[in-house]
Amino acid sequence: MRCAAVLGVLFLLVAGPVLAGVLVDIPLDQQVNIGLGDAITNHTTFGSDPGGGYVRRDLTPDNGAGGWYFGPTIDVIKAGYGPYVDMSGDDVIIEYTARYFQGGGNTNPYADAPIFIQLMDSEGRGRSLGISYGPQPNPTYPEWITCQNTVVPGEGDPSFDPTKVVRIEFFGTDWAGTGDDFIEIRNLRVLDSVTHNPIPIAHAKASQGLVEIAGVVCASFPQFSSFYVEEPQRTSGVLVISDNVPGVGSAVFVQGIPSGDPYTGEMRIECTAWFRNGTGEVEPLCVTSRALGGGAQGRQDAVFGGVGLCNVGMLVRMAGIVTSASEDLSWACISDDPGVSCGGPTDGVVVDLSFIPFWQRPTIAVGRRAIVTGISRVRLGDDGERHRTILLRSASDFVDLDRPGNEPKTIRVAVVNFDPHCPGYGNRRTHDVFGWNDPMTLTFDYVADLLECSGEWANYRIDSWFDADYHPHFRDGFQYSPDDYVYAWTNHETEPMHEGQADYVRLLTDPSYPHNQPTTLADRIANDEIDEVFFFDGPGAVGFWEASMAGPSPFFVNGGTYQIPEAGRNFVIMGFNYERGVDCMLEDFCHRTECVMSRVYPSPNWWFPTYPPIHNWDAFRMFDVIEPDKAACGICHYAPNSESDYDWGNPRYVWSTCDDWLYNWPNLAGEITRRWVNCEEWGNGDMRLHHIWWLEHLPKAQGINPDSRQNNWWKYTCDFNNYPESR
Repeated sequence: MRCAAVLGVLFLLVAGPVLAGVLVDIPLDQQVNIGLGDAITNHTTFGSDPGGGYVRRDLTPDNGAGGWYFGPTIDVIKAGYGPYVDMSGDDVIIEYTARYFQGGGNTNPYADAPIFIQLMDSEGRGRSLGISYGPQPNPTYPEWITCQNTVVPGEGDPSFDPTKVVRIEFFGTDWAGTGDDFIEIRNLRVLDSVTHNPIPIAHAKASQGLVEIAGVVCASFPQFSSFYVEEPQRTSGVLVISDNVPGVGSAVFVQGIPSGDPYTGEMRIECTAWFRNGTGEVEPLCVTSRALGGGAQGRQDAVFGGVGLCNVGMLVRMAGIVTSASEDLSWACISDDPGVSCGGPTDGVVVDLSFIPFWQRPTIAVGRRAIVTGISRVRLGDDGERHRTILLRSASDFVDLDRPGNEPKTIRVAVVNFDPHCPGYGNRRTHDVFGWNDPMTLTFDYVADLLECSGEWANYRIDSWFDADYHPHFRDGFQYSPDDYVYAWTNHETEPMHEGQADYVRLLTDPSYPHNQPTTLADRIANDEIDEVFFFDGPGAVGFWEASMAGPSPFFVNGGTYQIPEAGRNFVIMGFNYERGVDCMLEDFCHRTECVMSRVYPSPNWWFPTYPPIHNWDAFRMFDVIEPDKAACGICHYAPNSESDYDWGNPRYVWSTCDDWLYNWPNLAGEITRRWVNCEEWGNGDMRLHHIWWLEHLPKAQGINPDSRQNNWWKYTCDFNNYPESR
C-alpha cells in the first residue's frame, strides 16, 4: 500500500536481508480454516511426498467425456489475507509448484493445457491469466515444475479490480477424460518483486532519516490513521502513522521517518509506504506494572521509574486491581504494586480506553480484579513525567475476573450459500449473473454490525461456508435448475414463478444434499459444532423465512418452526437474500429480537408496546404514536417519532428517553433524561443506520435486573437456550 511520498534516502544502520514482499503464502498442504470457512475448495484430497504436502484435483469431468475441469479454488480472504489482496502492481507475480499425471492417452490434437489461473475480485469480476502450466502432451511424472505468472496484463471483465482480489481459481482441460488424470499443486505464493532491506525496529528508533522495518501488525486504528508494528520475536514495537491502515495480523514492510511525539515523547514512524508480506501473529508479552514501559531504547526515553528492556510500542498483558475509572470509562487505573504511580491521585498504571467507542466500552468497577491486553505506551502525567500506559484495542482486551457472567459470547455459524454457477450464462454464479451483492461481503458486514451494536458481546464466527451449486427444494419437491431460475426471475413480472416454502427439514437433515455431507446441519448442532445457520439465495428461488427456528421445542422468531428432536437443542436459521443488502439482514435480526423479547416479557400485544408500560420491554420500545411525549427507542418499523410503518426519515421532533437506555441502564433516571429528537439521530431514513441505532440502544449491561430478567437482552436473542425465560 503506497502512502504519501516523502523525499529522502533510506538510512540503514545495520544491513538486513534483502527480501521480496510476500503478499500471499499458502503451502496448500492442508485445509486452512480460521473461522471463516474452508479456504481451499473444489479439490479432491490432500497428500504428501518427501518434498512436502500438496492439494490434489482429479481432472476427469463428471460426465466422463473429457473437457474442462475447475479447481482447486483458494479463497485468500478465508485464508486470513483480508479484506482483500492488492495485486495491482506491475511487478506482482503468482508462483506455485505443480505436477500433472496423464493417463489413457491424449485425444486433444492441440495438446492439453492442464492449468489456467483466474483471479476474482470482491465484486465477483474475473481476470484470466491464460495458460499457466503447459501445454505439455507428455508431462513427466513425478517431476515438479515451478510456475510463475504475471498478474498484468490479463483477459476478462474490463472492470476487474486488481486491488481487491479475493480468490485464485485454478482450472484447465483434460480432453482424454479416462479417469486417471490429476494435478497436484503446492506452495502457492503471490510475490511483490520490490526488494526490501529492513532494519530492526530498535535501530529505527535511533535513526534520523528514512528507514524500513518489518514486523506484524498487533493493533490497527483506521479511525486514527495509525497502527502498531511489532517484531514476531517480541523484541521491539513501534507506532506507525499512515492514512492507509493494514489489519491486525498482517505481516508488513514499513518505510518512513522516525520522530518523537512532541507531547508524550513516544517514538513513531511517519509512513511513506507499506507493503504486505503475508500474515503473522504476535503473542502479548506478560509484564508487571514495574516492568511496563521499561528503559530507554534509541531515541525512545524511559518511562518514569522504568526498569528493564524497553517495551513501548509492544503488545503486553498485565493483571491487577482496578483502583479508579473515569465516568465516561475512557480510562481506568489498575495496580499490582502500590509503589508504581500513574502520575495522578491513585496507584497503578493508566489503562487507555479512549480508542474504543463509548457504547462498546466494558463496565469497569473499582476493586475488581482484571487482566488487560494492549499496547505499551507513554503518557504525560500531572507531575510532568512520562508514565506507563496500556492502550486497549477493543472491549475484549479488558477481562473482569469478578464480572458476574457477561463475558462475550461466540456464536458459531454454518453458512450455506445457494448461489450456483449458471452454465448458460458464462458459468458465473447466480448473484454475479444479475449483478447482485456478494454473499460473503454481506456476511462480514452483518456480523461486524452485530459485534459493534452489542458492545462486542455477540461475536458471530463463521465456522464453515458452503457454496452450493444448486437451489433448494420447495416443500412440494420442486427445484429450480440454475439456468431455469435465471430465466424465471428475468421474466417474473410477466410469468409467475413457482410458489411455496423451502423444505427446511430436508435442508437440515437430508444427507443427500452435499451441504449435509459428511454431517448434516442438524447433527452438527447436536454435536455442539455450530450454534446457528445462515441460508442465502436469490429472490423467489425458494421461500426462506427471515428467521425461523428448528429443534426439539422451537418457538416463533418471525418464521416457521420445525420439529427436529435429533438436533438436541433449538437453533435459529436466518434466511438472507443476496439481491438485498445488510439493511434487510439487520431487519431480520431486529424482528427476531422483538419476537424473543415478547416471549421473555409476555405482552398483551406481541408487536406493539402497551401504555402505561407493564414491564421494561414495553418501556424500551415505546414510541410517540402510542403515547405522545413518552417515546423511548421505538421498534424495528417505528422510530421514536414515526407516524407509520417504515417511517424512519420523519423530521418531526418528539421527546424521547432514548439516552436513558444507552447510558444509564439498568439504573434508569426516567423523564429527566428526555430530549428533543428526530430522524437525524438514526440516519435520516437510512434503513441500516436506523437498525444499528436501535440495536445499539438494546440493553447489554451485566447482572440480573430486579424484575428477575437479564440486564443484557442480547443473551436472549443470541443465547436463548441458556435462560429459562427464553427457552
